[in-house]
Amino acid sequence: MAATTTTTGTQSDFSRSRNGVTPPGDIEAQLQLLREDISNLAKTVAAVGNEKASEVKGKARRAASEAADASFQMVEAAREQALSYERDLERQIRTNPIQSVAIAAGVGFLFALLTRR
Repeated sequence: MAATTTTTGTQSDFSRSRNGVTPPGDIEAQLQLLREDISNLAKTVAAVGNEKASEVKGKARRAASEAADASFQMVEAAREQALSYERDLERQIRTNPIQSVAIAAGVGFLFALLTRR
């Protein structure tokens, strides 16, 4: 008597003797199929992992690029603001030179007092 069993994904015939023992040749064939299935599964998992890794790398590169662009824009904005303050200060000094000298002297005096202690 022979029994036929269908496995998931592949079909194979498993012969059994009357006492329920599988012949050695069938066991070796089953082991070979199992090795091939495991090998294919490992390749599939590796391919999916590589795909996900590439996707994550792309996202990281985009995020780094966006961060670099944002920081460049912040530096440019800070530089423009500093130049604006410099122009305003220059205009104020030209408009009120005596007041500017008095303020500078007062700041210098305070600085000298603080550093003496």
